[in-house]
Amino acid sequence: MTNYVHVIKFKAVLFTVIFFASNIPIGESQLQTDFGKQLIQQKAEPSNTIEPELLIDYQFSNVFNDHIEFGLSIDPNTSSLAGREDPQLSGLINRAGVNLQGTLPLGDRFGVKLQYTPQFENYIGENGQLNEFDAMTDIIVTEVSFQATPDLPALLLSHQLQRLNREDDAYDSIQRQIGLRFGKVLEYNLRLNRFDDEETRREDFLLVGSTSHQGGARLQLGLLKRLLGKLEYSIERESYKDNLNILVLGVAGIKPGESRLDMRQFGSAKLIQIASDRVVLQEEFSIFMNSSNVDFYDFLSAEVAFSAFYKIDQESWARLRLSRLGVGFDERRVRNEEGIILENAAQRRDTQLGLNFQLNWKLHERVTLLADYQLIKNDTNEEAVFLDFLNYTNNIASITIQASH
Repeated sequence: MTNYVHVIKFKAVLFTVIFFASNIPIGESQLQTDFGKQLIQQKAEPSNTIEPELLIDYQFSNVFNDHIEFGLSIDPNTSSLAGREDPQLSGLINRAGVNLQGTLPLGDRFGVKLQYTPQFENYIGENGQLNEFDAMTDIIVTEVSFQATPDLPALLLSHQLQRLNREDDAYDSIQRQIGLRFGKVLEYNLRLNRFDDEETRREDFLLVGSTSHQGGARLQLGLLKRLLGKLEYSIERESYKDNLNILVLGVAGIKPGESRLDMRQFGSAKLIQIASDRVVLQEEFSIFMNSSNVDFYDFLSAEVAFSAFYKIDQESWARLRLSRLGVGFDERRVRNEEGIILENAAQRRDTQLGLNFQLNWKLHERVTLLADYQLIKNDTNEEAVFLDFLNYTNNIASITIQASH
């Protein structure tokens, strides 16, 4: 019986370590489908007036992922996947959603935008064990804008409410965001993340609520006729709830009753070359630093990337992005093959290589096809056999149909 309890505790600690290890913000690796429009936009902010508008978009997508994140952060107390030896989950995610968006001018300078986006997710794979992650998400956005003059960026005050309901009630949560933006130049966001059950001491740090304050600034420079520079900087303060169980407290070195508080800084520099009317090249460098009152979470990451954008026609484009991301953990030391941290052990470091290809094809005046493939290869300098799962290859392929009217 004692051995059985030790095995259960070890698996719980292992899943906790897996999640902590995988909790590395990728930052600029999160791609946007309007990439091409952003690149060839040469003004920092377009001049426009507030006009009435009603948009209805439908989206249907199929995503194959052989390294689903839930496999890295499941709750051994509640999940049917508890006790798995292989944390790398493979499955198909089907999504269907609609985006209802309306803009209403209130005089010459004020405007209101309302947006409602419900989306359904269905997980297929692992002999039905992923079904507990099936979800319904509702997002409601209200935005009030003020346009002082047509030549200045608008001042926007926004409120976003997101409700997540999964098949497994343990993941049900509400996210609220209040934002203030001056065009795309300056912004401030207050984010509140709360789970329905804030008291249960679960094994998964993902199930802990948080509050964050984030501010950022962007600058775009016209260096030459066909050469642009973009600079971005943001800083964020995030405080977490303290409903952590003993296993998590032990792994991270958090004292009982102590709350985790993180300060994050992100900066990026991009050089954009308009090679021709159809080809745009982009080189970028970004750095991300996380400083926490809990040393376990201190890390520094740096990414270099190269992107090539090709405009097929007025509405269709293709993009290829190659990247290399390096992460160093200040207070984590490499374990040997037996899992022991020796004296003067090296600092834990991960290297992640990425490839992403996107194709945006206009099938019809109101129908667009987006094909996306992403390859991620992660390597760590950890030598312990039980941490070998940190060396993985992740393939993500998706096809999305978007229709509007």
